[in-house]
Amino acid sequence: MCSSDLQTHSVPAALADGSELAAEVAPAAMTGPSLEPELFQLDDSRDVATELPAMRRAVERAERAAAYQQAVQNRLGRPYQAGNNHSLDGWIAKALGLLGLPQALATGVKTIIMHESGGNPNAINRWDSNAAAGNPSQGLMQTIPSTFRACVLPSLADRSITDPVANITAGIRSMIAHHGLQTVMAGGRRDANGNYVGYGGAGCSSYDIADYSTQLGRLWTNEPLPGF
Repeated sequence: MCSSDLQTHSVPAALADGSELAAEVAPAAMTGPSLEPELFQLDDSRDVATELPAMRRAVERAERAAAYQQAVQNRLGRPYQAGNNHSLDGWIAKALGLLGLPQALATGVKTIIMHESGGNPNAINRWDSNAAAGNPSQGLMQTIPSTFRACVLPSLADRSITDPVANITAGIRSMIAHHGLQTVMAGGRRDANGNYVGYGGAGCSSYDIADYSTQLGRLWTNEPLPGF
């Protein structure tokens, strides 16, 4: 500390007690700039600057989640692009996409196909009662001609019964109509011993896919959704 500082803050020799010291020193200390309020203000501004973007992001996440759930519900029954025309898995994926159904059903559909046709799109059953009646089961899902015509996805109605994708759509729609979605999910019907039973039913009675919205809503994974 320099001598001038000592002179500025020196105490008069005539002081009888400490009151005059307090009177001389305290005003200088009181009138000097206080950093404490500014520090509080800086902390508050930092908190606000941090909290506002965080709150905004939370709102955006909530809105996006709500929009996603709405898109999932709207996706039900609406076609989307998936799969290919070159393999069994590709045919199944494409058929599910055209039907607007989750790809999570692919495992069950493939299990049914392997039991029905062994994965051969040109398979024809020439030995059962349908064959004896002149209506052999054909294709991957082994549909008879009348069931195929009644159940095939309308946009594929001009295709052959042995067309892989068209046949799968007919088989899936027939199974849902006659046995429910859970049968497709389970990979077909089973007897008491767990043996594959197959499926069937005349025609293709109408059903509302929205009735299965709760079940299907849990199955969507990475299927394309509008706006996402």
